[in-house]
Amino acid sequence: MAQLIKLKDYISRYETGMFRYPGQFIRMKKEQYDKLIYRWEQEKHEIDSQESISTDLEEDKKSFFNRLFNRKKVIDVWDDEEEQTNLPENEQDLKYYFLDEVFSTQLKWASSTLQEVSYFDQSYERDPWLKYFLQRFPDTYLVFYQPIFKLKKATIEGEVIILTPTELMCISILDRRYSNTTFKPIDDRKWLAIEGGQEKTIVNPVIDLKRMERLLKSILDYYELDFPVKKYLFAKSNQIAHQSVPYQTEFIDQDDYESWFQKQRQSTYPIKAQQLKVGEKLLEHTQRTYVKRPVWVEDESPVYEGS
Repeated sequence: MAQLIKLKDYISRYETGMFRYPGQFIRMKKEQYDKLIYRWEQEKHEIDSQESISTDLEEDKKSFFNRLFNRKKVIDVWDDEEEQTNLPENEQDLKYYFLDEVFSTQLKWASSTLQEVSYFDQSYERDPWLKYFLQRFPDTYLVFYQPIFKLKKATIEGEVIILTPTELMCISILDRRYSNTTFKPIDDRKWLAIEGGQEKTIVNPVIDLKRMERLLKSILDYYELDFPVKKYLFAKSNQIAHQSVPYQTEFIDQDDYESWFQKQRQSTYPIKAQQLKVGEKLLEHTQRTYVKRPVWVEDESPVYEGS
């Protein structure tokens, strides 16, 4: 499960410890899943004590959130009373249940720290692409989702950036706006979109990718960090009819998606120090908008920060 290290302009736990939290997340997620499986198996085999075990399971679920955040007893604006939830009956559904619980925790982790909290847009809880990138890719993939970068006086919004152990992926998703469409590059500025026999001209989507690539490379160059940056155009429910592909760019359409996806899923690279250095410096150039938690200060005027 990929890690959400930056969401929009929200304050992120990773900004307070980039070299600490990625490893901690992986370790704790594994520990809690193993524990959940153990308890689930006990529940199945110890029918006579089902009621008491169910209570233990609910406490373990809450413990997962507390341990993952490594909280002390402080007021948490995210904590609401949770309804009692029965665990799924089969192991496959239990995995999905666990992934959804971790997803909710990741949203909290990417929008708050122990001392600060950002105003959260709840639509992200239902964002299928955000859930896709977090739930379908390895733990060592670090995701920036719709980040806002600040470089000098310029503010630039990105779409999806994934920092893997081996490269920095700059991703644009054509599937957000199109389905069952064939795209044909016309020139450096224009593409043709053909859907249901209808044709229309659109702006070349690679242009925005190149702009984000330049920004990322400028940050890496400033800190003398040598790390590959590659552009990806996602069109997994569409087709891209092309004769050539720009340098350091990959088109992922419905013909190429499955092989590309399996390649990412099978990645066995561990988190690397250079990867964390890159993540730390990129985070330093993102915008942060947040308020202090009530337990720390009464003034809740928003704080805006950027490079």
